[in-house]
Amino acid sequence: MKQMTPLEELRHSCAHVLATAVLRHFPEAQLDIGPPTDQGFYYDFDLEHRFTAEDLQTLEKEMRRIVAENQVFNRVECSREEAVERLKKFGQERYKLGRLEDIPEGEAISFYTNGEFLDLCAGSHVESTSKIKAVKLLSIAGAYHRGNEKNKQLQRIYGTAFLTPAELDAYLKQQEEAAKRDHRKLGRELKLFHIDDAVGQGLILWLPNGAIVRQALQDFISEELRKQGYSSVFTPHIGKLGLYRTSGHFPYYRDSQFPPIVEKETLHKLSDEGCACSELTNLLDKGDVDGFMLKPMNCPHHIKIFDSEPRSYRDLPVRLAEFGTVYRWEQSGELGGMTRVRGFTQDDAHIFCTEEQVGTEVENCLALVKVVLNTWGFMIIGFELDCGTRTQPNTPEIRPTGTRRRRLVGKRPKPWVCRIRKRRVRRLFMGRRLILWSRT
Repeated sequence: MKQMTPLEELRHSCAHVLATAVLRHFPEAQLDIGPPTDQGFYYDFDLEHRFTAEDLQTLEKEMRRIVAENQVFNRVECSREEAVERLKKFGQERYKLGRLEDIPEGEAISFYTNGEFLDLCAGSHVESTSKIKAVKLLSIAGAYHRGNEKNKQLQRIYGTAFLTPAELDAYLKQQEEAAKRDHRKLGRELKLFHIDDAVGQGLILWLPNGAIVRQALQDFISEELRKQGYSSVFTPHIGKLGLYRTSGHFPYYRDSQFPPIVEKETLHKLSDEGCACSELTNLLDKGDVDGFMLKPMNCPHHIKIFDSEPRSYRDLPVRLAEFGTVYRWEQSGELGGMTRVRGFTQDDAHIFCTEEQVGTEVENCLALVKVVLNTWGFMIIGFELDCGTRTQPNTPEIRPTGTRRRRLVGKRPKPWVCRIRKRRVRRLFMGRRLILWSRT
Protein backbone atom coordinates (compact mmCIF):
# COMPACT_ATOMS: atom_id res chain seq x y z
CA MET A 1 0.00 0.00 0.00
CA LYS A 2 1.30 3.44 -0.92
CA GLN A 3 2.18 5.62 2.06
CA MET A 4 -0.14 8.62 2.06
CA THR A 5 0.87 12.12 3.03
CA PRO A 6 -1.07 13.81 5.87
CA LEU A 7 -3.01 15.83 3.29
CA GLU A 8 -3.87 12.70 1.28
CA GLU A 9 -5.04 10.97 4.45
CA LEU A 10 -7.24 13.94 5.28
CA ARG A 11 -8.79 14.01 1.81
CA HIS A 12 -9.27 10.24 1.80
CA SER A 13 -11.12 10.55 5.10
CA CYS A 14 -13.28 13.33 3.66
CA ALA A 15 -14.34 10.99 0.85
CA HIS A 16 -15.56 8.50 3.47
CA VAL A 17 -17.38 11.26 5.33
CA LEU A 18 -19.03 12.31 2.06
CA ALA A 19 -20.21 8.74 1.46
CA THR A 20 -21.52 8.60 5.03
CA ALA A 21 -23.50 11.77 4.43
CA VAL A 22 -24.90 10.51 1.12
CA LEU A 23 -26.14 7.26 2.69
CA ARG A 24 -27.84 9.21 5.48
CA HIS A 25 -29.86 11.17 2.92
CA PHE A 26 -30.01 8.55 0.14
CA PRO A 27 -29.75 5.11 1.78
CA GLU A 28 -30.49 3.41 -1.56
CA ALA A 29 -27.27 4.76 -3.11
CA GLN A 30 -24.68 2.22 -4.26
CA LEU A 31 -21.04 3.15 -3.69
CA ASP A 32 -18.07 2.56 -5.95
CA ILE A 33 -14.78 4.27 -5.06
CA GLY A 34 -13.67 7.45 -3.30
CA PRO A 35 -9.93 8.20 -3.50
CA PRO A 36 -7.92 11.33 -2.72
CA THR A 37 -6.56 13.31 -5.68
CA ASP A 38 -4.00 16.03 -6.24
CA GLN A 39 -6.76 18.64 -5.99
CA GLY A 40 -9.01 17.04 -3.35
CA PHE A 41 -11.18 13.93 -3.46
CA TYR A 42 -14.24 12.41 -5.08
CA TYR A 43 -16.70 9.58 -4.61
CA ASP A 44 -18.72 7.76 -7.28
CA PHE A 45 -22.38 6.90 -6.62
CA ASP A 46 -25.02 4.90 -8.44
CA LEU A 47 -28.31 6.59 -7.59
CA GLU A 48 -31.56 7.12 -9.49
CA HIS A 49 -31.91 10.59 -7.98
CA ARG A 50 -29.76 13.13 -9.85
CA PHE A 51 -27.62 15.22 -7.53
CA THR A 52 -28.14 18.99 -7.67
CA ALA A 53 -26.27 22.04 -6.41
CA GLU A 54 -28.79 22.18 -3.54
CA ASP A 55 -27.90 18.57 -2.66
CA LEU A 56 -24.24 19.57 -2.37
CA GLN A 57 -25.14 22.20 0.21
CA THR A 58 -27.24 19.68 2.16
CA LEU A 59 -24.51 17.05 2.04
CA GLU A 60 -21.86 19.55 3.12
CA LYS A 61 -23.95 20.45 6.18
CA GLU A 62 -24.32 16.75 6.96
CA MET A 63 -20.55 16.32 6.64
CA ARG A 64 -20.05 19.06 9.22
CA ARG A 65 -22.39 17.21 11.57
CA ILE A 66 -20.38 14.02 11.08
CA VAL A 67 -17.17 15.93 11.78
CA ALA A 68 -18.70 17.26 15.01
CA GLU A 69 -19.62 13.70 16.04
CA ASN A 70 -15.91 12.91 16.28
CA GLN A 71 -16.30 9.51 14.64
CA VAL A 72 -13.17 7.35 14.96
CA PHE A 73 -11.72 5.65 11.86
CA ASN A 74 -11.09 1.99 12.68
CA ARG A 75 -9.34 -0.55 10.46
CA VAL A 76 -10.58 -4.14 10.41
CA GLU A 77 -8.92 -6.98 8.48
CA CYS A 78 -10.83 -10.10 7.49
CA SER A 79 -10.86 -13.05 5.12
CA ARG A 80 -12.25 -12.80 1.59
CA GLU A 81 -15.34 -14.77 2.60
CA GLU A 82 -15.97 -12.51 5.58
CA ALA A 83 -15.52 -9.46 3.34
CA VAL A 84 -18.26 -10.73 1.00
CA GLU A 85 -20.63 -11.17 3.93
CA ARG A 86 -19.81 -7.72 5.32
CA LEU A 87 -20.57 -6.06 1.98
CA LYS A 88 -23.82 -7.94 1.54
CA LYS A 89 -24.91 -7.12 5.08
CA PHE A 90 -24.13 -3.44 4.46
CA GLY A 91 -26.04 -3.58 1.18
CA GLN A 92 -23.10 -2.52 -0.99
CA GLU A 93 -22.39 -5.57 -3.10
CA ARG A 94 -23.18 -4.10 -6.55
CA TYR A 95 -19.78 -2.49 -7.09
CA LYS A 96 -17.80 -3.34 -4.00
CA LEU A 97 -17.72 -7.08 -4.74
CA GLY A 98 -15.97 -6.26 -8.02
CA ARG A 99 -13.49 -4.09 -6.16
CA LEU A 100 -12.93 -6.97 -3.74
CA GLU A 101 -12.06 -9.25 -6.66
CA ASP A 102 -9.39 -6.73 -7.70
CA ILE A 103 -7.43 -7.44 -4.49
CA PRO A 104 -4.79 -10.09 -5.33
CA GLU A 105 -4.75 -13.35 -3.42
CA GLY A 106 -2.47 -13.11 -0.43
CA GLU A 107 -2.90 -9.38 0.08
CA ALA A 108 -4.61 -8.11 3.22
CA ILE A 109 -8.31 -7.33 2.89
CA SER A 110 -9.39 -4.48 5.13
CA PHE A 111 -12.38 -2.31 5.93
CA TYR A 112 -12.51 1.09 7.58
CA THR A 113 -15.43 2.09 9.74
CA ASN A 114 -16.52 5.47 11.06
CA GLY A 115 -19.78 5.66 12.99
CA GLU A 116 -22.40 3.65 11.09
CA PHE A 117 -20.37 3.69 7.88
CA LEU A 118 -18.24 0.84 6.54
CA ASP A 119 -16.11 0.74 3.39
CA LEU A 120 -13.76 -1.72 1.70
CA CYS A 121 -10.54 0.25 1.95
CA ALA A 122 -6.78 -0.21 2.24
CA GLY A 123 -6.40 3.12 4.06
CA SER A 124 -4.98 5.18 5.42
CA HIS A 125 -7.07 7.73 7.32
CA VAL A 126 -6.88 10.40 9.99
CA GLU A 127 -7.58 9.38 13.57
CA SER A 128 -11.13 10.73 13.66
CA THR A 129 -13.52 12.99 11.80
CA SER A 130 -12.78 15.82 14.21
CA LYS A 131 -9.40 16.22 12.48
CA ILE A 132 -11.22 17.58 9.42
CA LYS A 133 -11.08 21.36 9.71
CA ALA A 134 -11.55 22.63 6.15
CA VAL A 135 -13.62 20.80 3.53
CA LYS A 136 -15.73 21.96 0.58
CA LEU A 137 -17.86 20.12 -1.97
CA LEU A 138 -17.25 21.53 -5.43
CA SER A 139 -19.12 19.92 -8.29
CA ILE A 140 -21.00 16.98 -9.79
CA ALA A 141 -20.00 15.10 -12.91
CA GLY A 142 -20.72 11.88 -14.73
CA ALA A 143 -18.16 9.08 -14.64
CA TYR A 144 -18.33 5.68 -16.26
CA HIS A 145 -17.77 2.75 -13.91
CA ARG A 146 -14.07 1.83 -14.12
CA GLY A 147 -13.65 4.52 -16.78
CA ASN A 148 -15.23 2.30 -19.45
CA GLU A 149 -17.93 3.95 -21.55
CA LYS A 150 -19.56 0.54 -22.04
CA ASN A 151 -20.36 0.49 -18.31
CA LYS A 152 -23.03 2.42 -16.48
CA GLN A 153 -22.43 6.11 -15.91
CA LEU A 154 -22.23 6.94 -12.21
CA GLN A 155 -22.50 10.29 -10.47
CA ARG A 156 -19.22 11.68 -9.17
CA ILE A 157 -19.14 14.31 -6.44
CA TYR A 158 -15.90 16.29 -6.28
CA GLY A 159 -14.66 18.03 -3.17
CA THR A 160 -11.49 19.39 -1.70
CA ALA A 161 -9.98 19.65 1.76
CA PHE A 162 -6.96 21.27 3.37
CA LEU A 163 -5.24 21.08 6.70
CA THR A 164 -6.31 24.61 7.63
CA PRO A 165 -9.24 26.91 6.73
CA ALA A 166 -6.78 29.52 5.50
CA GLU A 167 -5.38 27.10 2.91
CA LEU A 168 -8.90 26.21 1.76
CA ASP A 169 -9.86 29.89 1.43
CA ALA A 170 -6.72 30.60 -0.60
CA TYR A 171 -7.47 27.65 -2.90
CA LEU A 172 -11.08 28.70 -3.46
CA LYS A 173 -10.00 32.26 -4.22
CA GLN A 174 -7.43 30.95 -6.70
CA GLN A 175 -10.11 28.85 -8.38
CA GLU A 176 -12.35 31.89 -8.70
CA GLU A 177 -9.57 33.80 -10.42
CA ALA A 178 -8.83 30.83 -12.68
CA ALA A 179 -12.50 30.65 -13.70
CA LYS A 180 -12.32 34.25 -14.91
CA ARG A 181 -9.44 33.20 -17.15
CA ASP A 182 -10.93 29.89 -18.30
CA HIS A 183 -9.87 29.41 -21.91
CA ARG A 184 -13.40 28.32 -22.86
CA LYS A 185 -14.78 31.62 -21.55
CA LEU A 186 -12.03 33.68 -23.19
CA GLY A 187 -12.40 31.69 -26.42
CA ARG A 188 -16.02 32.78 -26.71
CA GLU A 189 -15.47 36.38 -25.63
CA LEU A 190 -12.43 36.95 -27.88
CA LYS A 191 -13.83 34.84 -30.75
CA LEU A 192 -10.79 32.57 -30.85
CA PHE A 193 -12.33 29.14 -31.43
CA HIS A 194 -15.65 27.32 -31.68
CA ILE A 195 -16.85 23.78 -31.02
CA ASP A 196 -19.94 22.72 -32.95
CA ASP A 197 -21.97 19.53 -32.44
CA ALA A 198 -22.54 19.33 -36.19
CA VAL A 199 -18.75 19.03 -36.65
CA GLY A 200 -18.18 16.87 -33.59
CA GLN A 201 -17.27 17.32 -29.96
CA GLY A 202 -13.54 17.59 -29.34
CA LEU A 203 -12.91 18.94 -32.86
CA ILE A 204 -11.81 22.58 -32.80
CA LEU A 205 -12.86 25.22 -35.33
CA TRP A 206 -10.27 28.01 -35.28
CA LEU A 207 -11.94 31.39 -35.87
CA PRO A 208 -10.07 34.24 -37.66
CA ASN A 209 -8.89 35.81 -34.38
CA GLY A 210 -7.68 32.47 -33.09
CA ALA A 211 -6.00 31.69 -36.38
CA ILE A 212 -3.92 34.86 -36.02
CA VAL A 213 -2.74 33.77 -32.57
CA ARG A 214 -2.05 30.22 -33.74
CA GLN A 215 -0.09 31.36 -36.77
CA ALA A 216 2.00 33.73 -34.66
CA LEU A 217 2.85 30.88 -32.26
CA GLN A 218 3.77 28.56 -35.13
CA ASP A 219 5.95 31.23 -36.75
CA PHE A 220 7.76 31.85 -33.46
CA ILE A 221 8.40 28.15 -32.78
CA SER A 222 9.33 27.45 -36.41
CA GLU A 223 12.04 30.11 -36.25
CA GLU A 224 13.46 28.63 -33.04
CA LEU A 225 13.42 25.14 -34.58
CA ARG A 226 15.25 26.47 -37.64
CA LYS A 227 17.95 27.93 -35.38
CA GLN A 228 18.38 24.50 -33.81
CA GLY A 229 18.87 22.81 -37.18
CA TYR A 230 15.49 21.12 -37.58
CA SER A 231 14.07 20.38 -41.03
CA SER A 232 10.32 20.86 -41.51
CA VAL A 233 8.29 17.97 -42.90
CA PHE A 234 4.62 17.29 -43.63
CA THR A 235 2.86 13.96 -43.30
CA PRO A 236 -0.68 12.77 -44.17
CA HIS A 237 -3.48 12.58 -41.63
CA ILE A 238 -3.97 8.84 -42.19
CA GLY A 239 -1.72 5.84 -42.73
CA LYS A 240 -2.00 2.17 -43.53
CA LEU A 241 -2.94 -0.08 -40.64
CA GLY A 242 0.16 -2.19 -41.18
CA LEU A 243 2.32 0.82 -40.35
CA TYR A 244 0.68 1.11 -36.93
CA ARG A 245 0.90 -2.62 -36.37
CA THR A 246 4.65 -2.33 -36.78
CA SER A 247 4.84 0.63 -34.39
CA GLY A 248 2.53 -1.07 -31.89
CA HIS A 249 -0.10 1.65 -31.91
CA PHE A 250 -2.55 -0.95 -33.24
CA PRO A 251 -4.03 -2.99 -31.66
CA TYR A 252 -2.39 -2.35 -28.27
CA TYR A 253 -3.69 1.23 -27.92
CA ARG A 254 -6.84 1.01 -30.03
CA ASP A 255 -9.11 1.98 -27.12
CA SER A 256 -7.76 5.52 -27.41
CA GLN A 257 -7.86 5.66 -31.22
CA PHE A 258 -10.49 6.02 -33.91
CA PRO A 259 -11.48 2.66 -35.45
CA PRO A 260 -9.71 1.52 -38.62
CA ILE A 261 -10.98 2.55 -42.05
CA VAL A 262 -11.47 -0.49 -44.31
CA GLU A 263 -11.40 -0.10 -48.10
CA LYS A 264 -14.80 -0.17 -49.82
CA GLU A 265 -13.98 -3.18 -52.02
CA THR A 266 -12.93 -5.20 -48.99
CA LEU A 267 -16.06 -4.23 -47.07
CA HIS A 268 -18.32 -5.22 -49.99
CA LYS A 269 -16.52 -8.56 -50.35
CA LEU A 270 -16.78 -9.35 -46.62
CA SER A 271 -20.43 -8.27 -46.58
CA ASP A 272 -21.22 -10.62 -49.47
CA GLU A 273 -19.54 -13.40 -47.50
CA GLY A 274 -21.76 -12.67 -44.47
CA CYS A 275 -18.91 -11.40 -42.28
CA ALA A 276 -20.17 -10.03 -38.94
CA CYS A 277 -18.71 -6.97 -37.19
CA SER A 278 -17.04 -9.14 -34.54
CA GLU A 279 -15.42 -11.26 -37.27
CA LEU A 280 -14.15 -8.12 -39.01
CA THR A 281 -12.60 -6.96 -35.74
CA ASN A 282 -10.80 -10.30 -35.36
CA LEU A 283 -9.57 -10.14 -38.95
CA LEU A 284 -8.20 -6.64 -38.38
CA ASP A 285 -6.51 -7.69 -35.14
CA LYS A 286 -4.86 -10.68 -36.84
CA GLY A 287 -3.76 -8.62 -39.84
CA ASP A 288 -5.82 -10.69 -42.29
CA VAL A 289 -7.59 -7.51 -43.39
CA ASP A 290 -5.72 -4.27 -43.99
CA GLY A 291 -7.03 -0.73 -43.94
CA PHE A 292 -6.16 2.78 -42.85
CA MET A 293 -6.21 4.68 -39.57
CA LEU A 294 -6.46 8.32 -38.60
CA LYS A 295 -2.95 9.20 -37.44
CA PRO A 296 -2.67 8.81 -33.62
CA MET A 297 0.99 9.91 -33.55
CA ASN A 298 3.56 11.28 -36.00
CA CYS A 299 6.38 8.91 -35.01
CA PRO A 300 5.90 6.17 -37.66
CA HIS A 301 5.64 8.74 -40.47
CA HIS A 302 8.83 10.50 -39.42
CA ILE A 303 10.65 7.19 -39.19
CA LYS A 304 9.57 6.40 -42.74
CA ILE A 305 10.88 9.80 -43.90
CA PHE A 306 14.24 9.04 -42.28
CA ASP A 307 14.18 5.58 -43.87
CA SER A 308 13.40 6.95 -47.34
CA GLU A 309 17.08 7.11 -48.32
CA PRO A 310 20.36 5.48 -47.31
CA ARG A 311 22.00 7.15 -44.32
CA SER A 312 25.51 7.18 -42.95
CA TYR A 313 26.45 7.89 -39.36
CA ARG A 314 28.16 10.95 -40.79
CA ASP A 315 24.69 12.30 -41.70
CA LEU A 316 23.61 12.29 -38.07
CA PRO A 317 22.01 13.93 -36.27
CA VAL A 318 18.93 14.27 -38.47
CA ARG A 319 16.26 16.48 -36.88
CA LEU A 320 12.73 16.38 -38.31
CA ALA A 321 9.95 18.69 -37.10
CA GLU A 322 6.29 19.02 -37.96
CA PHE A 323 3.17 20.76 -36.75
CA GLY A 324 1.39 17.45 -37.10
CA THR A 325 -2.33 16.93 -36.60
CA VAL A 326 -3.20 13.70 -34.79
CA TYR A 327 -6.43 12.11 -33.64
CA ARG A 328 -7.33 10.33 -30.39
CA TRP A 329 -10.61 8.80 -29.30
CA GLU A 330 -11.40 10.51 -26.01
CA GLN A 331 -14.56 9.46 -24.22
CA SER A 332 -17.29 12.09 -24.36
CA GLY A 333 -17.21 12.59 -20.59
CA GLU A 334 -13.49 13.38 -20.73
CA LEU A 335 -13.70 16.10 -23.38
CA GLY A 336 -13.18 19.67 -22.18
CA GLY A 337 -12.64 22.75 -24.30
CA MET A 338 -9.20 22.63 -25.92
CA THR A 339 -7.53 20.67 -23.13
CA ARG A 340 -9.06 17.26 -23.96
CA VAL A 341 -9.94 16.94 -27.65
CA ARG A 342 -10.20 14.33 -30.38
CA GLY A 343 -8.08 16.14 -32.95
CA PHE A 344 -5.13 18.44 -32.24
CA THR A 345 -1.97 19.79 -33.82
CA GLN A 346 1.25 19.36 -31.89
CA ASP A 347 4.73 20.74 -32.33
CA ASP A 348 6.37 17.35 -32.82
CA ALA A 349 9.96 16.43 -33.63
CA HIS A 350 12.16 13.37 -33.89
CA ILE A 351 15.93 13.29 -33.67
CA PHE A 352 17.96 10.47 -35.20
CA CYS A 353 21.46 10.41 -33.73
CA THR A 354 24.27 8.20 -32.49
CA GLU A 355 24.45 7.13 -28.88
CA GLU A 356 27.39 9.48 -28.34
CA GLN A 357 25.29 12.43 -29.54
CA VAL A 358 22.36 11.80 -27.18
CA GLY A 359 23.63 14.01 -24.36
CA THR A 360 24.20 17.01 -26.60
CA GLU A 361 20.84 16.58 -28.32
CA VAL A 362 18.98 16.41 -25.00
CA GLU A 363 20.82 19.52 -23.84
CA ASN A 364 19.78 21.33 -27.02
CA CYS A 365 16.17 20.18 -26.59
CA LEU A 366 16.11 21.53 -23.05
CA ALA A 367 17.57 24.82 -24.24
CA LEU A 368 14.85 25.06 -26.89
CA VAL A 369 12.09 24.33 -24.38
CA LYS A 370 13.59 26.90 -22.04
CA VAL A 371 13.50 29.62 -24.72
CA VAL A 372 9.87 28.88 -25.57
CA LEU A 373 8.61 28.62 -21.98
CA ASN A 374 10.58 31.66 -20.82
CA THR A 375 9.02 33.68 -23.65
CA TRP A 376 5.60 32.72 -22.28
CA GLY A 377 6.50 33.60 -18.71
CA PHE A 378 7.38 30.13 -17.38
CA MET A 379 10.65 29.17 -15.73
CA ILE A 380 12.04 25.63 -15.80
CA ILE A 381 13.32 24.65 -12.36
CA GLY A 382 14.29 21.04 -13.03
CA PHE A 383 13.63 17.85 -14.90
CA GLU A 384 13.19 14.17 -14.26
CA LEU A 385 14.51 11.36 -16.41
CA ASP A 386 11.90 8.62 -16.20
CA CYS A 387 13.67 5.36 -17.07
CA GLY A 388 10.46 3.37 -17.36
CA THR A 389 10.62 -0.21 -18.66
CA ARG A 390 7.67 -1.15 -20.82
CA THR A 391 5.30 -3.99 -20.03
CA GLN A 392 3.28 -4.13 -23.26
CA PRO A 393 3.73 -7.47 -25.07
CA ASN A 394 4.84 -5.82 -28.31
CA THR A 395 7.71 -3.84 -26.83
CA PRO A 396 11.02 -5.28 -25.61
CA GLU A 397 12.30 -4.27 -22.21
CA ILE A 398 15.28 -1.98 -22.56
CA ARG A 399 17.28 -1.14 -19.48
CA PRO A 400 19.25 2.11 -19.77
CA THR A 401 22.82 1.74 -18.59
CA GLY A 402 24.63 4.12 -16.30
CA THR A 403 26.68 5.36 -19.25
CA ARG A 404 23.56 6.24 -21.22
CA ARG A 405 22.06 8.00 -18.23
CA ARG A 406 25.16 10.12 -17.81
CA ARG A 407 25.02 11.09 -21.47
CA LEU A 408 21.43 12.16 -20.99
CA VAL A 409 21.90 14.28 -17.90
CA GLY A 410 25.62 14.96 -17.64
CA LYS A 411 25.45 18.37 -19.34
CA ARG A 412 22.40 19.75 -17.58
CA PRO A 413 22.53 23.42 -16.55
CA LYS A 414 23.89 23.67 -13.02
CA PRO A 415 20.93 25.49 -11.38
CA TRP A 416 18.48 22.81 -12.49
CA VAL A 417 17.44 19.93 -10.31
CA CYS A 418 17.68 16.49 -11.92
CA ARG A 419 16.17 13.24 -10.68
CA ILE A 420 16.41 9.80 -12.28
CA ARG A 421 13.47 7.51 -11.62
CA LYS A 422 13.06 3.91 -12.72
CA ARG A 423 9.68 2.21 -12.73
CA ARG A 424 7.54 -0.14 -14.79
CA VAL A 425 4.91 1.57 -16.90
CA ARG A 426 2.06 0.30 -19.06
CA ARG A 427 0.94 3.25 -21.16
CA LEU A 428 4.17 4.69 -22.57
CA PHE A 429 5.08 4.25 -26.21
CA MET A 430 8.71 4.95 -25.38
CA GLY A 431 10.88 3.37 -22.71
CA ARG A 432 12.12 6.67 -21.32
CA ARG A 433 10.80 10.20 -21.09
CA LEU A 434 11.96 13.55 -19.79
CA ILE A 435 9.57 15.37 -17.47
CA LEU A 436 10.13 19.10 -16.97
CA TRP A 437 9.20 21.04 -13.83
CA SER A 438 8.29 24.66 -14.37
CA ARG A 439 6.59 27.54 -12.60
CA THR A 440 5.45 31.04 -13.45
